[in-house]
This record gives sequence, C-alpha cells and structure tokens, in this order.
Amino acid sequence: MKRLLLKPIEIAITHPRKLIIFYLLLSVILGSQLLNVKIDTDPENMLSAEEPVRIAHGEMKREFALHDVIVVGVVDKSNPEGVFTVGTLDRISKVTEEILKIEGVMARDVMSPTTTDDIRSDGGLITIEPLLDPNPAGRPTPEVTRAAALSNPILRDMLVSEDGKAIAIYVPILDKSESYRISNEIKAITSSIKKTETYYLAGLPVAEDTFGKEMFKQMGMSAPLAGLIIFLLMLYFFRNLRLVGAGMAVAMMTVIWTMGLLSGFGFTLHIMSSMIPIFLMPIAVLDSVHILSEFHDRYEEGKDRKEVLRGVMDSLSAPMLFTSITSVVGFASLLLTPIPPVKVFGAFVGFGIFSAWIITITLIPAIIVIMKESSFKGFGGAGRGGVLLRFGRWGAGFSVTRRVAVIVVSLAVFVIS
Repeated sequence: MKRLLLKPIEIAITHPRKLIIFYLLLSVILGSQLLNVKIDTDPENMLSAEEPVRIAHGEMKREFALHDVIVVGVVDKSNPEGVFTVGTLDRISKVTEEILKIEGVMARDVMSPTTTDDIRSDGGLITIEPLLDPNPAGRPTPEVTRAAALSNPILRDMLVSEDGKAIAIYVPILDKSESYRISNEIKAITSSIKKTETYYLAGLPVAEDTFGKEMFKQMGMSAPLAGLIIFLLMLYFFRNLRLVGAGMAVAMMTVIWTMGLLSGFGFTLHIMSSMIPIFLMPIAVLDSVHILSEFHDRYEEGKDRKEVLRGVMDSLSAPMLFTSITSVVGFASLLLTPIPPVKVFGAFVGFGIFSAWIITITLIPAIIVIMKESSFKGFGGAGRGGVLLRFGRWGAGFSVTRRVAVIVVSLAVFVIS
C-alpha cells in the first residue's frame, strides 16, 4: 500500500513543473465554473421539494391565494398626534403610490390607508370609501381619519395602532426571492423624502433574504481573513515565505476545485454550502504543516532535497492518508441526513478534504524541488523550534511523570461535560 501511495509523490518529485502546470490549468477550468454560480438564500429549501409538509404548505398558499408580505411600518412617537398629521398622511399616500409601481409587487393586494376601504353604516346605508383618499383635496381632517380607523375593529391594531403613533403598509410580493431587491427599492423611496416620522421594514421574506445576503457577505470576509491568519501563523513558524505560500496555494486550490465542482454540477450555493470555504481553509493546510514541519526537522543545507523529501513522505504518507479518510468519512456521513443542503455540504467538504490530501502530497514536494537552493538558507536543522518545541517537551515529560493525575482529571472533565 505504501508503495502505491509513494508513486504519485515520486512523479511529483521527478516531474515537478509538469505537475504544477497541470494543477494550474485544472484550477482555471474549475474556477471558471464559479462564474455560473447560483445563490439560494431561501431557508425553505432546507426541505426537499418532495417533502409532504412542504407540498401541503404550498397547496394551502395557492388555495387561499396567500403570498409573502413585506411590512412597512410608519412610526412617529415624537408628535402628540402621532402619524395623523396632514404632512405624514400625505407622505404615506405618496410612498404607497411609489410602492405600487415596483416590479414584483402585487399592487391589487397592497394594504395601506389609501388602498384599504373603510366600511361603515350611515343612517341605514353602507358607505364604502378609502380610509385615506389618494387625492389630498378630497380628504377629511387627520382627526376624522384617525377616528374612522380606530372605530373600525378590522383596521384597529392591524393597519393603525391604537395609540395613533403607527401605521402599517402591507406589501404582498409575487416571489419571495425578490424581497431583498424590493425592500431596497422601498428603502430608497422612504429615504428620498423629507420626513419627521420613521419608516421600518419587516416581514418574514425580508428577514430570510436579508439573513442570507448578509451571511454571504460575512463569508466573503471571513474566508480571506481565515486564510490571512493561517498564513501569518505558518510564516511565524517556518520563516520561509515561499514554502508558506506553497501551503496556502494548496488551500486556495482546494477551495477553487471544490466550489467550482459544486457550481459545475449545477448545485446552488445555499447558506450551508457558503460555509464550505471556511471549513476547508484550515483543514487543507494541515497536511502541509506536517510535511513542512518534518522537512524542516530533516533538512540541512547541502543535503539532496529529493532524498529528504522521499524520507519525509515515506514516514508521513500513510498517517496523512488515514487522517484524511477519517475526516472524509465524517463529513460524508451527512449524506444520510434528509436535508438537501446539508447533504451537499457534507459531500463537497468530503471531496475538498480528499482533494487537499492529493494536492498536498504532490504539490508541496514539487514546489520544494523547483525552489532555488538559496531559498533554504537558514531553514531546517534538527533541534530547532524555540518556545513551542520546549513547551512540547515539557508537556510530554509532565504527561509521563503525572500520568495518573492526567488520566483522572481528563476522565473527571469528560464525566462532568
């Protein structure tokens, strides 16, 4: 088995430039697939489209003509009359008018003071008219409008708050995937007017879509930051920019291969799968650290790097394979879950770990072989390691001399946990 493992390593050592070119071309091909990535921020897709509860939910929405709703809250606590002033009601009318023009809004079902009828009995006759006339000339005084709203049990505390400090505008939308765009357009409308009242946006589609969008932004920041921290730590330990760069190249290639393949196979980038780069960045450099650390301990200036590498890989190839396999199996076990995005997450993290192992055992030796001899000046030598090495030796000695105490304390922590 070891002979089989060492075969690709030997190819990397004897044909390093060809291997590097091949990896770069493959990275470009898979990376180009990221241009076609489709983003899915809908938590509903955590369930399969064939899930009975999801099918029943969709049927109920269609039967009762229900749609996802964005709620615009208009609040003015500073004014004694609340939102029932001539200026505020006029602005609410104008905001509603602009909202009705937004593409994707179900204009006929928008509920606001200007689109909602006030139905009342007057001397045996039923009067039906808008609570707030869109035409300012035809409106009653704000006091009359407030009294009409609060006297209607359907509108009170649904469209208008009982204290008169708030009014709601309910905006049904055709597709909740458009909620982020529509909510931003509503924000632009409310921000463009001079006002004394405050406008708020709420509603489940806004919360879901905003959460998804913001999470992707955070991931876009967190993955590079994780890479930067790993890079700085490795640079501190090994003090060789090119070797550390090789380790980071492994991490970058792993992420590009995995995410490119995910996109190439037509999977959407869900909230779950957006976390794949964060998981792969530290995992992908683990084997690189093992190889560089062992090479650091064995290498001395003037030694044949190829022979040193053969010795390093002979010692590490099997342990690195087994640790990678256990990690792959652990993440691949998520394929047994009934949640589609979790299945995709587990499968592609598993693929990424396996890719990282292959890239590491071949790319790191290839880069070491083609580097100039001057790049290794002051690098390597058994016995070096500074504070970490001294701490490791102290820890090993302590664990041996105090082995009973270490076991007892460990078991106690285990039981308490």
